[in-house]
Amino acid sequence: MLLNFSLLIASAYLVSLLYRQWPVRRRWWEHGLRVALAAAATVLLQENAVLYGAFRLDLHAVPVALVALRYGLSTGLLSLLPAVAIHLLEDRTGGLVSLLSGLSVVGLATLLRPWVQPALLSWRQVGLVPVPFLGVGLDLLLTPGGRALVWPLYPAELALNALGLLVAAGILGSRLRLLHLTHVLETQALTDPLTGLSNRRAFDDALTTLDPGNQLVLLDIDHFKRVNDTYGHLVGDRALDQVARVLREATPAHVRAYRIGGEEFALLLDLGSEARALALVEAVLGRVPPLGHGALEEPEGSGRLTLSAGLATRLAGEAPSELFRRADEALYLAKMNGRNRVVVAGRAGPDPATAQGPGQSAEALRPRHGLWSSLRTTVDLLSQRRALTDADWQRLLELAVENVEGAEAGSLNIREGRAFRLCAAVGYGPELLNLRLNEPSQLLWYGGSEAQWRSGEPRVSRSNAAVQRVWADADRLHPEGQETSFVRGGRPDDLQANLCVPVVLGGEVVAHLNLDAFATPDAFGDASLETAILFAQQLAALLHLQERWRELDLLAQLHSQRRLPAPDQPDRPAGSPENFAERLTDTAMDLLRASEATLLRYDAEAGRLESVATQGRLAVLGPVSLDTGQGLSWEALRTGEVIRVPNTSLDPRVHRHDLMGESAMLLVPLQTARRQPLGVLVLARTARRPFLPDDEHLALMLAGVAERLLERTAHTSELRAMLEAALSTLGVALETRDLETQGHTGRVVRAAQILGRAAGLGEERLTALRHGSALHDIGKLGVPDAVLLKPGRLTSEERRIVERHTVLGDDLARRIPFLHPEAHEVIRSHHERWDGRGYPDGLAGEAIPELARLFALCDVYDALVSARPYKAAMTPSEALATLLRGRGTHFDPALTDLFAQLWEAGELR
Repeated sequence: MLLNFSLLIASAYLVSLLYRQWPVRRRWWEHGLRVALAAAATVLLQENAVLYGAFRLDLHAVPVALVALRYGLSTGLLSLLPAVAIHLLEDRTGGLVSLLSGLSVVGLATLLRPWVQPALLSWRQVGLVPVPFLGVGLDLLLTPGGRALVWPLYPAELALNALGLLVAAGILGSRLRLLHLTHVLETQALTDPLTGLSNRRAFDDALTTLDPGNQLVLLDIDHFKRVNDTYGHLVGDRALDQVARVLREATPAHVRAYRIGGEEFALLLDLGSEARALALVEAVLGRVPPLGHGALEEPEGSGRLTLSAGLATRLAGEAPSELFRRADEALYLAKMNGRNRVVVAGRAGPDPATAQGPGQSAEALRPRHGLWSSLRTTVDLLSQRRALTDADWQRLLELAVENVEGAEAGSLNIREGRAFRLCAAVGYGPELLNLRLNEPSQLLWYGGSEAQWRSGEPRVSRSNAAVQRVWADADRLHPEGQETSFVRGGRPDDLQANLCVPVVLGGEVVAHLNLDAFATPDAFGDASLETAILFAQQLAALLHLQERWRELDLLAQLHSQRRLPAPDQPDRPAGSPENFAERLTDTAMDLLRASEATLLRYDAEAGRLESVATQGRLAVLGPVSLDTGQGLSWEALRTGEVIRVPNTSLDPRVHRHDLMGESAMLLVPLQTARRQPLGVLVLARTARRPFLPDDEHLALMLAGVAERLLERTAHTSELRAMLEAALSTLGVALETRDLETQGHTGRVVRAAQILGRAAGLGEERLTALRHGSALHDIGKLGVPDAVLLKPGRLTSEERRIVERHTVLGDDLARRIPFLHPEAHEVIRSHHERWDGRGYPDGLAGEAIPELARLFALCDVYDALVSARPYKAAMTPSEALATLLRGRGTHFDPALTDLFAQLWEAGELR
């Protein structure tokens, strides 16, 4: 019987493999194949029966019972016929007995069908399992010799058949439950939990299968942010659900609807023509219900949710990404031309000609192609590895004037250190270019409150009198003679309206976008403000990148003063300690946007801190001399840590705090590599802009450079240690701009050193590895925060921007003096893969520099065991298992084995 059971289990498993998906499809050939396999199993089990004299004991009735329970009487008889026919050929009498027994199995199983489903047996149905086999073995009563065997064999055969049915049903049920669970998980992975529509992942997969001639429609809820801000996110979720319900109810069954992110939805249409698709979209737009939570304050006063849509027909040979781009541009045009309408993308490019809303006739679109040109210009500038020039700013300003409705002229003021510079102008004379404007004058020109100014709220002056008023206020704070340039080149008498948009980064105004009109005071409406804000956002992204370049340039310029004169040459004008102290404070003020700075040098003989350079309002305090232990400066030297003070007037530890007013203060200790005091750099600015952790990290980088220059007699090894400290600090600063966990740089530097020594690297190459490890992600300084910190899935364009950080980092690192040449290999190549599928150069195998191959293991391992906002941390053993799975594909096999050995020994955990 063991052989019979094995054959039954194998047969049940083979039949279960014919179930390939859930829900089970009703395909006649699949059902026929299952019945045929069951019939074959019946014959196989019968031919391998256990013989008791003239009687057989086997499980051939189990497949017959399963078929009858699943498909009914006729199919059950069909599965029985082959076994009965073979038995009749072998033994006529035995065959007849087998036929009667089989008929009883089929009949009883058919009667049980309403109550028992073999693949979905419950515990309450287990008691019915023996019923189909009640007639099996009763043929023993028909023969004289069989009567004596009835009582030992009949119960055994009944029990064995029932057990066999349970086992076979269990195998089939397990397969079906697995398919059902897989289906549920796949459905959840491809379904938006809020709306029940398919999600972005399902959309991306389906878009690739869209046939030419079919349509893609992108839809976006108008003013959705206003809904959330006004009524709360619960009402916003209700609005999303309402739109999803409209998409389900208003579209045919074969039209696929998706929620692809935020308030954006998509439809994939196969209606036979673009006209039918357009009619369907217009019907959808017309069926959007009221919000159900009071009237929305829409510009048109509609008091209801509205949708804008962009429709594009896929062209022959068109890539899915290009189709999506055309539909997205059409959606943007619908937004820019009044919303609550659909725009059809042109077939030859991104230039739709008409738009219409529900129940409206087609109308001409306002040209907005320059907006896309500006966006492309911004992306292009972000991808270039250089500081931006005035020509770049001029081009962006020209695009703004061209595309903001009502604008006839404009100017752009960019913050440079503590002042603004007018770097671009359209419609004005050259006298305005390069004028420097202080911050108070810019606030007066804005004309609103400082809180509004720092929040980036646009300001519109809609009369010549209003413009003249703010002009006069600002003129009072301009340097003498500068107001003449403004009058001569600025056309104050012609101005009828001015739109001023402060560009804000980190709570600080970093630029002013001014757009002007000469024809009418009412030139700038809501659409103008919206477009101007879009340009301000582009300027902010570019200025963020510009700021990173500026920081590096300032540090590099300061670092160029490598040698200071001997103490017996105090009168040397260039490079003297006093000259350097002034340059250091000036650089610190520009780098950290401070308004005051003082450098306190340590006098070892007197045991005091003495001020040697003071800029800004701190100069009114006169020379500063602090005895040992006096004030926060000594506290910073004692702890070796930067100290941030939110408000000096409230902290009695601050020296002369009664004269400081309400200022934020940053105290940066300067020490030798042996922690001997060199001095303290003190920075201050208004308490409305307290110093943040990012400022602290920048100050530490500045301190690393300053300490190198101040320590005139340092040994070469001490200079190297300070360089590496600066590199490590830069790596830590990078962590604050990315989603890295605190301490990531220090951990990977340590792990790389351990692995490098175990790999037999000499001290020179270990130094290169240390430098490269500390700066491995320096290129992310050039990646915009909007991309780098994005919580959701990156687009292909965003992924390309992120992947360029290795090349940009290599270029940036080449600007850092004394950096080991092989460190560049780590920075550029640590994302290469052993199988050649990495970036940026697609290197494979040993063509990847050894230091980069080694560091990649340490970097990936630390990322795996560290928690991120978007993922939980792995355990060390799970992380090691992931590395081992990448052996020979992602990682160098030999180095992976060495890493695993060190991990097992506890050195790399």
